[in-house]
Amino acid sequence: MKTCIPFVAGFLSIAMLFSGCETPGQSALAGAATGAALGGIIGGRGRDALAGAAIGAGAGYLIGKVAQHERRYHEGEAADLPYAEPTDRYGFVTSPYRPYNLIDVRGIPHGAEVVDPSCGRAFINP
Repeated sequence: MKTCIPFVAGFLSIAMLFSGCETPGQSALAGAATGAALGGIIGGRGRDALAGAAIGAGAGYLIGKVAQHERRYHEGEAADLPYAEPTDRYGFVTSPYRPYNLIDVRGIPHGAEVVDPSCGRAFINP
């Protein structure tokens, strides 16, 4: 029984890392389940399973927060940015921020993040 503990622990850890949890709560739940399983296998008592669940839930929550932050960083949080208004002039848009300057976006692809140089805030090129 003791020889399979490292194998089970490794398998459960890898499963938790690659589970693709979307939120810290989901990863905390996966961590609690993994921790409880490991605590029960290693200690063989309910108290060890409970301690493992608590440790696993904390670690899972932290892993979920890191993954959530990385996902937002790589996605650029573009969904939270406003869109500029198109104009009649080719390659120019109106900034969504005051004083609503015309911004030259020639050569910048549609959907890309652009910074208004007058205020330093980002928006999406329509």
